[in-house]
Amino acid sequence: MEFHIYEVSPRDGLQGLEQTISTATKLSLIDKLVKAGIDKIEVGSFVHPALVPNMADSDEVYAKVSQKYSNCELSVLIPNKRGVKRAKAVGATNFNIFMSPSEGFNNNNHNDTTQGVYRKYQDALQGIPKNNIRVYLSCVFGCPIDGEIGEERLIQALEWADQLGNTIVLSDTAGKATSRGIESVISLSRDIGITARIALHLHYGDDVEIMCDKLNIAYDMGVREFDSSITGLGGCPFVSGSGGNLATEELVEWAEKRGLRSGIDPKGLQDAINFANASIGKSKEALQITAQ
Repeated sequence: MEFHIYEVSPRDGLQGLEQTISTATKLSLIDKLVKAGIDKIEVGSFVHPALVPNMADSDEVYAKVSQKYSNCELSVLIPNKRGVKRAKAVGATNFNIFMSPSEGFNNNNHNDTTQGVYRKYQDALQGIPKNNIRVYLSCVFGCPIDGEIGEERLIQALEWADQLGNTIVLSDTAGKATSRGIESVISLSRDIGITARIALHLHYGDDVEIMCDKLNIAYDMGVREFDSSITGLGGCPFVSGSGGNLATEELVEWAEKRGLRSGIDPKGLQDAINFANASIGKSKEALQITAQ
């Protein structure tokens, strides 16, 4: 496999929807995604159900899909130590955590400072191998609260993330990433000796830059794992201006035009798209990309 799709629609794609998505619909969506050939899937989130009602059944979802798809890398998002305990109780072994170089983001989403978030994750993740942890660095390309991220804060966040997990997901939470910005952050991570793998999570923003330019520069710089969401579902409900996620079908189209093998079955992917459109709909329209 020349690159990996990391599907986030069952969590990131559904968490901010106003309508309630049934457990059965989530399970069917995951079935469709696996049948399409996707084997890395974020299936839920162990956040407080009052804050994110659509994730209240993540324990049931995880328990059922983990029995069916033991050959897949199934992960859950956890915000704190309580979330880790809940996830472990249903047998979860792959964890996604999130923090940011933006103090404003961490205060809004964790009610804590960046250093405080890091220290709490250090405690919460004790005994969990780094290989089982992906660290999302949210708003890494710019924040609607704090604005441009200074290099000193970025370096500190990268170093802390490197200590916590074996994959750092550079997250364009606010849709502010540019090709130059992506190149700059990846280059910086190398310059300071980051050992974790670098992955990329892109949202659509207000810029007119074509999405495939960002994918191309990231791939050319060694990124081999990209987050995406079927039909572009999702976006961060807690960040003003957050656009929809990069659509999985657009990521596959980009890869094919570049000559990369995705391992995705076209018919299976279309079945997943049809199911998502019919059963869930799209909260935000994703823009079309034109591969170059």
